[in-house]
Amino acid sequence: MASSSPAPLETMRKALLLQRDGKIARARSLYEKILKKEPGNVEATNLLGLCFLEQGYPKRALNLLERAVRLAPQEARYRLNLLDCLEKLDDLPAVLAATEAALTELADPAPALLHRRALLLRRMGRFAEALPAYEAAVRADPDNVETLVELGQTLSLAEKYEEAVRVFEFALTSAPGHRLAILSLADAFNQIDRASEARDLLRARAEAFNLERDAAYHLSLANSYWGSGDFRLALEEADRAMALGLVGVDSHIVRGKALHGLGRFAEAVEALDTALALDPQRHNAALNLGYSCLAAGDLERGWALAERRVEARLKDILIRHFTTPAWQGEPLAGKTLMVWNDQGIGDVLRSSSMLAELAEQADRVILECPSKLVPLLARNFPQIEVRVRRHDARGRPVGAEDYDVQSSLGALPMYLRPTIDAFPRHESYLTADPQRVRELRARPPLNGPRPKIGLSWTSGKQTTLRARSYLTLADLLPLLQLEGAEFVLLDYTDRSAEIAELQAQTPFTLHRWDDLDLFDDLETAAALTACMDLVISANTSAAELSGALGVPTWRFGPVTGTVLLGQENPPWHPRTRYVRLDPEGAAADIVPTLAADLRSWLDAGE
Repeated sequence: MASSSPAPLETMRKALLLQRDGKIARARSLYEKILKKEPGNVEATNLLGLCFLEQGYPKRALNLLERAVRLAPQEARYRLNLLDCLEKLDDLPAVLAATEAALTELADPAPALLHRRALLLRRMGRFAEALPAYEAAVRADPDNVETLVELGQTLSLAEKYEEAVRVFEFALTSAPGHRLAILSLADAFNQIDRASEARDLLRARAEAFNLERDAAYHLSLANSYWGSGDFRLALEEADRAMALGLVGVDSHIVRGKALHGLGRFAEAVEALDTALALDPQRHNAALNLGYSCLAAGDLERGWALAERRVEARLKDILIRHFTTPAWQGEPLAGKTLMVWNDQGIGDVLRSSSMLAELAEQADRVILECPSKLVPLLARNFPQIEVRVRRHDARGRPVGAEDYDVQSSLGALPMYLRPTIDAFPRHESYLTADPQRVRELRARPPLNGPRPKIGLSWTSGKQTTLRARSYLTLADLLPLLQLEGAEFVLLDYTDRSAEIAELQAQTPFTLHRWDDLDLFDDLETAAALTACMDLVISANTSAAELSGALGVPTWRFGPVTGTVLLGQENPPWHPRTRYVRLDPEGAAADIVPTLAADLRSWLDAGE
């Protein structure tokens, strides 16, 4: 400190003691006396600024702390105090500018300043800049686990979850019981469909937490149980977190999702309503509430909330950007409407049930969809123009927007199916190509007298949750060993290895033809499906196709099946029977029911 006589030093000592003891006003008075005698005393200037800051006067502190930095530009402490003051003023750009100035002007900047810059960039949502800033902070202080964990959290915020996992795992090698590193790693696992690893991690590191008081631990475990499909345990852990006082949006969301998974839709709606009321901008709360409303049969509200799927950044959703306005249910007379697929093949097949109605309302309807759907839909709907999607990698239209309004297929039910009564009672809305059907029926055993049963038991799109609703071919042996039927593979994925492995152990017959492409040639897939007397399928596009063709279908899936809309069977497909899986059991538990029902069906000659 700058002082030339013992008196100011003694006054400074007294002021420091007073400030330490919380007697800020008295300390401030002494610092002011010192500065009257020695205006250039930088330490008194700095400490007086801190007094004003502690008393809640950051604007008065700012001039003093800026002056201290000017008087001693190489003193890092003064720089940090100035940053604290700017933080109190909630001026993050000014804090960042002052931090950058300190890093530039200090001869040997402290690691704390590097960390400060990284943290600021993260708080400002500038993750691309925050990541290299954190890397610099980690290099400057490699033993600081807290900074390393913050780097991992920033990677998660930037949706670089795999990299975040590696950082958290490295941090835990030096600090195995680091609470925040464990919770953050579990969250990263949950984000990349590794919920079972999150669950196992939290169980294995439970000693790092006070389980009787740590609500965040129970909430994280609830999320991992939900992601693993253990809805009952997810609900229990969510309730524990809330009992410990963690009653925010996230707790209500995971509780609502767990109730939804258990088929308790009214309770799920209540929980998710609470979540959305707490934060109306939480799009995932709105989306999940929409799903629960639909499952409970509240279509009008459910469809509207489900539109938040874009803002919720739902995986596998195609997002497109237009200058043409979105159709919002207004009259279409004299207009051209372009509809486009925003989800998968099965969703397009189901949504095509509404195309004929649109063609009756608009002067012209265009459907943009994946190329493999074009021949099937163009033949079935000659009154509309079916073409391949025209957009670039960013979802922007390629070429002129030759339409007046546009809509995703996923948004159509909001206007065309607002109630169950709005669903037409047609048995089918697609037909297979008659010539292809005749050609296939000439092949044995399709030309024989025994009933043909089409099978599809799994999907090409697997996640931990989805996998719980699928079967293996081995699970279906009780059906395949029934006499009196011909079983035909309708699964569009390559199941040859699974079939060969099982046939090496157990004799059975499942007909398939190597020259038929059921993945890309949907005209052929439709023709083969039309040859079936019955289709037994998981929730896949095979079930959507058989339902659209009006082929009798037994579709098995979770109680949360999005096609049900509060009904016993899918209103989209009157000839489809929906067989619900027990949400707390294994999918294979449904096989005895399927086998018994199929035996009865065969015996009845249906």
